[in-house]
Amino acid sequence: MRHPDLLISAYLDGELSLDERQTLMSHLGGCGRCSREIRELQDIRAAVRSLPVLDLPPGLVAEADAEIAPVRHNRGVWVGAAAAVVAAIIAVATLFGPNPPTITVEDLNSRLGARVSLDPAFGPAKVIIPEVTE
Repeated sequence: MRHPDLLISAYLDGELSLDERQTLMSHLGGCGRCSREIRELQDIRAAVRSLPVLDLPPGLVAEADAEIAPVRHNRGVWVGAAAAVVAAIIAVATLFGPNPPTITVEDLNSRLGARVSLDPAFGPAKVIIPEVTE
């Protein structure tokens, strides 16, 4: 019987597809050795993760002291903030700005009629007002 050692490692890393995960689970259901191994690896990972993080003294590892990279500020935050400010200005201007003029049917007819008389390519236009029945 071939044991899926690579699948166990990939499973613990969360890298398996659904089919691979089902294959591994069916194998673990019948293989005590692999079931024991996956439990031991999970216990080891949990133990390592529970260890405290220690600060290394300067000079212990030369590569760690080499250079500290500057942190780049996230420009997306500033773009989002600017977009929010613009949206707020537009909302306030819409709420408290002057009302747009109302256009009547006569205004439309006079504008479209003027267009028809000036542009022969523009066909005749009619504005139909639907009757409201109650």
